[in-house]
Amino acid sequence: MSAGKEYDFLIVGGGTAGSVLAARLSENPAHRVLLVEAGADVTPGRVPADIRDPFPTATLNPDYFWGGLTARGVDSGVAAPYPQARVLGGGSSINGLFALRGVPSDYEGWARAGAGDLSWDAVLPYFRRIENDRDRPGRQTGPHIIERTPQALWPPFARAMGRVAQDEGLPFVHDINEQPHDGFFAMPNAIDGEQRVGAASCYLSQSVRARPNLEIMADTQVARLRLTNGRVSGVEALRGGRPVALQAHKVIVSAGGIYSPAILLRSGIGPAADLESLGIPVALHRPGVGRNLQNHPYMFFALSLPRGKRVAQDCRRFAIAGLRSSSGLPGTDGGDLFNFVIGRVSGESFGPSFALVGSALYGPRSRGFVRLSSGDPQVQPEVNFRFLSDPTDPPRLVQAARRAERLLRAPEVAAHYHEAFLLPGALAVKQFNRPGLAGKALSIAAQAAANAPGRIRRAIFKRAFGSGAPVAYAGGGRDISEGEILSSISPMGHPVGTCAMGGETDAMSVVDPGFRVHGVRNLYVVDASVMPCIPSANTNLPTLMLAEMAAERIGILEPPHA
Repeated sequence: MSAGKEYDFLIVGGGTAGSVLAARLSENPAHRVLLVEAGADVTPGRVPADIRDPFPTATLNPDYFWGGLTARGVDSGVAAPYPQARVLGGGSSINGLFALRGVPSDYEGWARAGAGDLSWDAVLPYFRRIENDRDRPGRQTGPHIIERTPQALWPPFARAMGRVAQDEGLPFVHDINEQPHDGFFAMPNAIDGEQRVGAASCYLSQSVRARPNLEIMADTQVARLRLTNGRVSGVEALRGGRPVALQAHKVIVSAGGIYSPAILLRSGIGPAADLESLGIPVALHRPGVGRNLQNHPYMFFALSLPRGKRVAQDCRRFAIAGLRSSSGLPGTDGGDLFNFVIGRVSGESFGPSFALVGSALYGPRSRGFVRLSSGDPQVQPEVNFRFLSDPTDPPRLVQAARRAERLLRAPEVAAHYHEAFLLPGALAVKQFNRPGLAGKALSIAAQAAANAPGRIRRAIFKRAFGSGAPVAYAGGGRDISEGEILSSISPMGHPVGTCAMGGETDAMSVVDPGFRVHGVRNLYVVDASVMPCIPSANTNLPTLMLAEMAAERIGILEPPHA
């Protein structure tokens, strides 16, 4: 970067959306593009092994995350560590690799919220331009490779769950993205053979990086925007602990559902009373900044598996199957409940000895907030998801958990595992994987538990995870209450809605359908934070779609053909 240089586009955040924008906007050689990322670069040919791994071992590496960020799941809960990626590729470099589009009602809901024409038919061309689905006849040849784990490689209990689900009227769906119906399906994963497919590897290839009009500045944290007379002129950042000012004609904030609103708030864009209480000069009163926070609450049953009924040791796939269903509660959209099967719990040798069955509410109505506790960019914002605050959410989450419980208790399924435990609320991967000596001890205990006699196995598991007596096992089990289910939930890594898209007269909206921030010239937000409501899907693929759309609308690129 040369001193005093002004860029046409400065993109704040090299996550999923930022990677797409940098690649697409720099396709035009007339655009001078700077991508600024707070974390480390991930360069082609030198991608760390834990990021390449199809099992999400990158989730366990603290170097890829913001330090000190916590969040509350419910109003009465205690703030707990909440991992948010701080590395090029963002969430796509560390996530669980689910590649789901969602359902048509998701996008119809966005349109009703004032986000413009975002019908299912309108977003499909963007999804198809992104995807290279190797299991789809006549597949597209986009940059984002998607594969599924063949059923022959699944543990037998998962195949049995599919048969029982079909008996309950939930048929097997061969391509849940092209046929977004209720049913059981092989999970589409962002995997190419045996390695992760992330936004950085898809979009920021060596040839893209070689463009003379694109610069990538890693290890640089943007503190705030520079605003003059209602127009953005650049950003103030910290690089190597030293301040640096970067100039740009247009600034695109793509820092995610937590940090995009935090940057706007530190810049004086947000609820005036909150800003004034922190001594931050108010540049624009926009009460929706940081509000409307949504996420998917989920919980897990853990299964211990007998020898001969586990995934192969060399199969490092994480999510292998999913089940979409509808609660049918009045006023709710279809596809609002989700169950999924994890084939192994660790990349270590004991990983295939255990499996997970997750239950989630994928159409929640509860909304929380992101709020600053200081104007200092080194102080983490306050995050409260306020799960279960909408009265329609608890019974639906219980319904999803009861479906998983019912499937697991079916004799055809129960014949293929030792026992099922209800896990306490926490990120499940981290419950089975810990660093250092604690991790080695856990690995030894898990291996011993997996292959010990039943009573000893259950005692070891109960002590290691605090899970209580098993919910189901041959010859026994226990009933679990609704209270136990609701107290075992955790937040997924899907924060959205904090810079919601909508009309300018809607006080809770932050950006218009062109991704422009209301009331500020040349300032845009493009990432999951602009989603007016959370989709019934993991958010990576919908975020890729939004970024492709934004690149077209902001950079006047060629739209995809239907």
